[in-house]
Amino acid sequence: MLPAPTATSISMMLGCLGLWALLPAAVQAPPSRRTCVFFEAPGVRGSAKTLGKLLGAGPGPPRVIRCLYSRCCFGIWNLTQDQDQAQVEMQGCWDSDEPGCESPHCDPSPRAHPSPSSTLFTCSCSTDFCNANYSHLPPPGIPGIPGSQGPQAIPGESIWMALVLLGLVLLLLLLLSSIILALLQRNACRVQGGPEPEPEPEADPDSGRDWSAELPELPELCFSQVIREGGHAMVWAGQLRGKLVAIKAFPLRAVAQFQAERALYELPGLQHDHIVRFIAASRGSPGPLPCGPLLVLELHPKGSLCHYLTQHTSDWGRSLRMALSLAQGLAFLHEERWQDGQYKPGIAHRDLSSQNVLIRDDGSCVIGDLGLALVLPGLAQPPTWAPTQPRGPAAIMEAGTQRYMAPELLDKTLDLQDWGTALRRADVYSLALLLWEILSRCPDLRPDSRPPPFQLAYEAELGSTPTTCELWTLAVEERRRPYIPSTWCCFTTDPGGLRELLEDCWDADPEARLTAECVQQRLTALARPQEAHPFLEG
Repeated sequence: MLPAPTATSISMMLGCLGLWALLPAAVQAPPSRRTCVFFEAPGVRGSAKTLGKLLGAGPGPPRVIRCLYSRCCFGIWNLTQDQDQAQVEMQGCWDSDEPGCESPHCDPSPRAHPSPSSTLFTCSCSTDFCNANYSHLPPPGIPGIPGSQGPQAIPGESIWMALVLLGLVLLLLLLLSSIILALLQRNACRVQGGPEPEPEPEADPDSGRDWSAELPELPELCFSQVIREGGHAMVWAGQLRGKLVAIKAFPLRAVAQFQAERALYELPGLQHDHIVRFIAASRGSPGPLPCGPLLVLELHPKGSLCHYLTQHTSDWGRSLRMALSLAQGLAFLHEERWQDGQYKPGIAHRDLSSQNVLIRDDGSCVIGDLGLALVLPGLAQPPTWAPTQPRGPAAIMEAGTQRYMAPELLDKTLDLQDWGTALRRADVYSLALLLWEILSRCPDLRPDSRPPPFQLAYEAELGSTPTTCELWTLAVEERRRPYIPSTWCCFTTDPGGLRELLEDCWDADPEARLTAECVQQRLTALARPQEAHPFLEG
């Protein structure tokens, strides 16, 4: 074991050579990895473990480390007057590819005097395991090499040098702390290509616990095929205990999104026929991918509303069933209620689209993908219940698919004073566009019973990939909405009922829009048995 002055000197010297203990996560990992010998003598302060991934951990030294941030190995040896051979103090990876790493071999050079009778030698090299042994070590006393026969340290000089170096390090820390912390947070959960190295598990920022600590692995869970890829997750079809399920797999960089969506699914009282059913939260991955968090949900093999409408038309009864079930699901989400002693807060979905609505076997709709949903403030909220609330106006303004965004979200005029009500109204605007998509594929609303091919809302006007500027011009400035054929007004016993319903839902004035519960009531009235009315020409 080293004496205390030696350990202190090694720590000080390494601190001057690039702040290695603080900067590893602030740089980008190189495309290929360097493999070095890893060793740290007892008593050495600090550790270079964070600069790589330890491989093949055995019962004792030396070990092997795969570098994360450089292609440069290093070694530090201590040579004293009473030793025939230098003692290795540290071996491992540097934090960056600095000048001096070009040598393929370890050629040590003197760097510091931990005591009057000893000298520290360091080397850096750029081939695998090159730091295992040094090629040669000049003995103390050679001219130009600090040693026992060379110039001796002046008493007190080491203390002053230590104080000066410590002051410089503290100054650098003060200047760089904010930048380093930001980069550490940004890169902490970045997934590197391939199964190695595997990033460290991310902790929940609210609880401080490892994200995987309470997530069980489900050995019976099997992945079959990818059915959808999103910005934060990939959805697989699979099986759990012999039953078909949907598996939403999150990469490690999206642990925060997983935590938020899981918290919503696990709210008490969120069970409803027209909200996708949550089964379990787990951890795992398909194949050799890094283990990540998973949401196991109910699978609906008929797919999304968008896919269904592309492939099928629906008569008036089935179209009304889809529309009514969709309004029922949204009204349930928006509602704040106590039921059987459980409190369910109001929830804004914020990403209603025909991709995020699924079709059940009975032809009704189920609302899924609560990744952007927000718990809304309410009067009945008990003091012990504390959901994650949005942090500032930017979080409240965040929304999902641009095509379905309400005008007040497109032009950033959402009412932030009563943002709970405002977000409910924005959801109703999105609901109106979905109702239009459903009704556009109903042959009973066409004189020739031949509806046109399915188109998304505003696709006829703006194409399949509209920009935010185009949507703003159409929906905000020109106040245009999807085209409603005149024949829709001639089918029901309430002429103009469908047109009025849609116009009252997508009104440019948010305060003039219906609530989801009112939409449900109007659709229920339309669902009563009716006599067919002849279509009017034109």
